Amino acid sequence: MNRKILHQGMVSSARLWRKGRQRVTAVTSVAPQPSAPPHLAAPQPHPFTTTTTPQQTTRPTPTPAQAHSEPTGIRVAEAGKEVLEVTFADGSHSAFPYCWLRDNCQCHECFDHDALCRKLTLEDWQHDDSPTSVQVEEDGGGVGLQWISGHSSRYEAQWLQQHAFTAAARDAQRSFLALRKELWSTELELPRLDYEAVMHQDTAMLDFLVTLERKGVVVLTKAPREPGTVFSIINNIGYVKPTHYGVHYPIRSKVSASSLAYTDQRLGMHNDLPYFNYVPGIIFLHCITQFEGEGGENDLSDGFQVARYLKEHHPGEYRILTDTPVYFWDKGTAQVKEETTEYHKIINLPILVEDRVSGAVVRVNNSQLRNSYLDLSPHLVTRWYAALRLFNQTVDQHSIRNKLKSGEMLVMDNTRLLHGRTAYNGALGERYMDQAYLDWDGALSRRRVLQERLGVTLE
Repeated sequence: MNRKILHQGMVSSARLWRKGRQRVTAVTSVAPQPSAPPHLAAPQPHPFTTTTTPQQTTRPTPTPAQAHSEPTGIRVAEAGKEVLEVTFADGSHSAFPYCWLRDNCQCHECFDHDALCRKLTLEDWQHDDSPTSVQVEEDGGGVGLQWISGHSSRYEAQWLQQHAFTAAARDAQRSFLALRKELWSTELELPRLDYEAVMHQDTAMLDFLVTLERKGVVVLTKAPREPGTVFSIINNIGYVKPTHYGVHYPIRSKVSASSLAYTDQRLGMHNDLPYFNYVPGIIFLHCITQFEGEGGENDLSDGFQVARYLKEHHPGEYRILTDTPVYFWDKGTAQVKEETTEYHKIINLPILVEDRVSGAVVRVNNSQLRNSYLDLSPHLVTRWYAALRLFNQTVDQHSIRNKLKSGEMLVMDNTRLLHGRTAYNGALGERYMDQAYLDWDGALSRRRVLQERLGVTLE
């Protein structure tokens, strides 16, 4: 096993699976990785900087830049057969289909600017409606269209350029939706950011959210050693995700534990609660008291990197892992009053879940909480187990090991990162972790709000 052991400061969801995947332009994508990725330094909260070279095959660490500040305007707008051809003041050009323009009319009759929602439905306008006249404003600030139907529309130049059908505009919106992932293996330094800065500075919070989205893991340092600290930072981003274990989980070794997490035994590499349709997106694991003896380290592995490696080097096994659904389950008595007294949760998904459009892996599922039911013909079972064994071996080979200090908080993308724990002797000392979950919807929303507030774009 090639796991890198870390000293302090070092590391060694989506459209779900279905058969018949369609290969078209990706909405989100994973950047291709070189066979020997360069050593990456942990990003600093401020200032935001970036460097790129023509030889790079991956995008660099988050690269905020000032939002487009050059004056925008329309130089020429000409009516074609089915599209409006627009040339902007900076020389860029885009064609705008008439059906799209009519559907996106920004007048108060068609669009509610308080609710940010169109009022009209598709039944309110004719599909073949087209302009009888096109008038570019004298200062180039907008263009007016008079439609055959009698309706009038005006479109601001900046709005049109932002929503253009150009490669640049489409790529910018993809990046705003979801940032490109930076895959890593044993060569990566574990990003470490100051907890208090993230809590109280917008730039540091944005850096934290971007780094987490890119790399799938961040350590927050110098957090208060108080139970419930995870609530403070999660509530600064979104909302705590409750489960049948409650809203947070004091993780200590105890007898008659309802989960292996509440023991001092070794935990294999896994994703938390894979039996949820809407699996907890982000794990906040706060080290209140670290076990001072041997053991209690966290093993971490980038599941998307493992998937990329298998697809490149073991395509047959990769396809088995993407095409074979597996039952994950959990059953027992709930520990919180908000949940029904008893629960029985089950899902049937592959180990590697691909986006049906892009083909990129968007969710990794691995856990000892696999049900013994396997929906396969007997002659396929042995091949599936061989593929799963190869997956687990690859996870270990690409993993790192790190032992948190008391007061540090490990934040992980649970849809991507596999994590485990080495055994320790609970009779010799305490290991006290506090854990809670946040859905990715909340984190992504907060990142976009901060981008707009700070006037920052990200590639």
